[in-house]
Amino acid sequence: MNLDKRTEVSILFLGLSGAEKEECQALFRSKDLVKGELIASEGDICKGLIIIEKGEAAAQKYTHSGEYSTLRILEPGDVFGEDQIQEESGRYTSTLEAITDVTLSFISQSNLISLVERFPTIREGLWKLLLQRIRTSDERVILLSQKSVRSKISYYLLRLSEKQQEACVTLPGSREVVAKYLSIPRPSFSRELSAMEKEGLLSLSGRTVEILDKPSLKKAIGEI
Repeated sequence: MNLDKRTEVSILFLGLSGAEKEECQALFRSKDLVKGELIASEGDICKGLIIIEKGEAAAQKYTHSGEYSTLRILEPGDVFGEDQIQEESGRYTSTLEAITDVTLSFISQSNLISLVERFPTIREGLWKLLLQRIRTSDERVILLSQKSVRSKISYYLLRLSEKQQEACVTLPGSREVVAKYLSIPRPSFSRELSAMEKEGLLSLSGRTVEILDKPSLKKAIGEI
């Protein structure tokens, strides 16, 4: 696990020396899971911090009927459980599911709290991570407030382009997972992507989407 690459987990350990980071890394344990496996279930006691090392996972909210919505898609370096880690009986507020084969790293609550006591900058990192999560939640509210399928897709792709710093972006997860995240029916999502490609706004290749006409996407969400 790379604590130096700019990811969510690196925020926790920002400011530590190389030797201190190595000491922290020694407390993490890795585990491999296959696509479809549950990593954590909503309502379970949060026993530690989960970091995605390889692959992708989705934080899901399930209904009693088995329907679900995707709250967040996690990529390498992303963190799960940070909001409950300092609560003695804190419980996961969503289910984390592997949407590809995944390698994750885990540090127990007791070990992380011990590190926080030794290295106060980690506590600061936790606060920064929680503030970042609030900003991400605010962005999702803006996303879901978009009135049309096209405006939702346009907003999502523009934000994804900013995050990946590329005009050619990779969708995190399958189209079905992304459609759930956007609260769009899977067929409608695919139809609109195809329509946008025919109009010359995008170029599609599997999970790769190249943005060809950024002004039109901005116009769709009212930024122009």
